[in-house]
Amino acid sequence: MEKPLSELSLEELQKKEKTHKYSMPILGGVLIVLAASSIFITFQKGFNIFTTIPLAFLPVYVALASNLKKIKAEIALRTKK
Repeated sequence: MEKPLSELSLEELQKKEKTHKYSMPILGGVLIVLAASSIFITFQKGFNIFTTIPLAFLPVYVALASNLKKIKAEIALRTKK
């Protein structure tokens, strides 16, 4: 189980922020490629299970973005003190 952000040290938070910052564009790029591929496959072969794959990974991207926002807020809170 992952510790709450309030229990992490500032260094751990900064490491998490850095990891999230690098993984967001990569995951976004993968989602774009998946979306383009699924659109292409849909036009070529019609609707199938591969059409829904980008939609399945979209919540992962949204959760990652939300978590990054929380991490940034926690870092800002601690550096203001």
